[in-house]
Amino acid sequence: MKKLIYILIAMMLFSMGGCKKEFLQEEPRDNTYADNLLVDYTGFKTMVTALQGMMRHEYRRVDAFGGFGSLPLVQQSMWSCGVDNSWSNNSHSSFKFMYYPKNIDQTDAEPFKATFEWLYRMVTTSNMIITRAESPSVNWGSGSKDEIVATARFFRAWAYRHLTYSFGAVPLVTEEINGVNYRKDWDRTPVAEIRAVMEADLKFAAEKLPARAASNTAVSGALARHYLGELYLAMDKPQEAKNALQPLVEGAVYKLMTTRFGSNASKPGCAFIDVFRSPFYSQGNQEVLYAFVNTEPEVESHGTSAIYIKSTYKNYYSNDVVIRRSNLNAPEYISGAVTLPQIFWLVNGGKGAGRCVPSLGALRLYNYKNQGTVDDRISDYSMVWKIYEKNAAGNIVEFLSGGKTPIDTTLTTAMLDDNRTTIQNYKWPTTRKWDYTQTIASRGDADESYNDVSYLRLADTYLLYAEALFKLGDMGGSITWINKVRNRSNAVSITTTDLTTGGLDFILDERSRELLSEEERRHTLMRISQEKGGDERDVNNYFKRRTRKYNEIAGRNARGMNDYDTPVLFPLPQDFIDSNTGRKLTQNPGYH
Repeated sequence: MKKLIYILIAMMLFSMGGCKKEFLQEEPRDNTYADNLLVDYTGFKTMVTALQGMMRHEYRRVDAFGGFGSLPLVQQSMWSCGVDNSWSNNSHSSFKFMYYPKNIDQTDAEPFKATFEWLYRMVTTSNMIITRAESPSVNWGSGSKDEIVATARFFRAWAYRHLTYSFGAVPLVTEEINGVNYRKDWDRTPVAEIRAVMEADLKFAAEKLPARAASNTAVSGALARHYLGELYLAMDKPQEAKNALQPLVEGAVYKLMTTRFGSNASKPGCAFIDVFRSPFYSQGNQEVLYAFVNTEPEVESHGTSAIYIKSTYKNYYSNDVVIRRSNLNAPEYISGAVTLPQIFWLVNGGKGAGRCVPSLGALRLYNYKNQGTVDDRISDYSMVWKIYEKNAAGNIVEFLSGGKTPIDTTLTTAMLDDNRTTIQNYKWPTTRKWDYTQTIASRGDADESYNDVSYLRLADTYLLYAEALFKLGDMGGSITWINKVRNRSNAVSITTTDLTTGGLDFILDERSRELLSEEERRHTLMRISQEKGGDERDVNNYFKRRTRKYNEIAGRNARGMNDYDTPVLFPLPQDFIDSNTGRKLTQNPGYH
């Protein structure tokens, strides 16, 4: 097990360069050392690209961290599952907190350790870039030092955002670790102090980076401004949040996509789902602030860009005893060209592994004001309500069981059994936001996908802005921005009375409707539950109360959301506590 201290040592060694004898006057340019890389703009740009690669880890498999068995579930699900709008459709012991919150008691569980280490790798890499950019010997040429430093400071703030929402107070590191300042007596820095550094970092990035980069696969000022606004909300500064977000939402650089566009515009669909199918500026998308580009292995010269968000959030339909009877007459299956699972996923938008599924409460939220049949966000284009098969004639048709769809939201005995750890309900509806069909038929049932992925959208910014206005008492302004999001998906407008009655819960409802499987929902609920000094473990806060109300699995009374002792913050990795021999660290409350 790698410890934070080992990570810092590794970064220190990386920064020291290679060994060489003086008389040789040898510079090991064949190897990539910080000493010979961070000397000009190109070298710094390479390190920034490495940070972007680390950020992509959020959508890679959790088991890519190592330490436990195969589990096609993305890192991002650590923060989006086991909350009010999603539960884990899996029994893996390391993820019990996603369906049985009371069992978040493993301080040595690999996901928590790996998350902690991954984010500190980003922090230490960012610090190295920021520190070394100040060297007067750097040859910036026609490149911009401010661009490099602003991007690195953005990534440092982004990593601390995840760290503070996940673990609370953690060590604050703002300098490059080297042989002189290396230490093993880290202390837990108060979250308020960390947020002050994050604020400075994000303000610098928002000021120094263009609001719109040449491509939305690069960090922009808009991206920094979005997270700055969210940070101010976490700091109980709604006016500052409004000021930070206003240029982004009211400017002309970005807009919600309200009409069909992109590569699928001529196919059945809606503007909402087009945003995910064509996420880049070059495809006409003016809504996505940041996206990850991926490439199929058969057209890439080296490596792959596989991600697993599809298999995480799309259910494992082919494993259901009824649904697996589809495609039995498909010509490709009859001929033996493909297996039954392969042909199934080829005609149903790519394989799902069903690791996280929307809660029943989350699905019901779409029917607010009886909008369940008109809201594009829960339509057949955006959610799996139908199963398809290829018939003997080679045509794709709907698969029916007893004359109706096998998709079912009936709560089963297994789901309601508090002594059972295996749920695995493969008839449950799930999102189609991340659909990707393999380009090679024999890989039709592969877990990984290579679709380009929308990471952050302006719709999220609109809802943060609406929250800031709500907290400032501007109900009319708040509903204006909520309705922009709702109306794009054909949902009816809300009124001032609706928002006044529903309060902040209504905004949280709308965030769930719009951002299901995108938003790091745990962060949002944590942020709001901790406002004005609130205790995230309080049974009546937004986190626990909403989980009880909307999550029929994780919110069950016996599973801990009605107990103060059930922790919400993740545990500090025990290995880190044990290895910090110069100072005793206190574990987060609720762990033993």
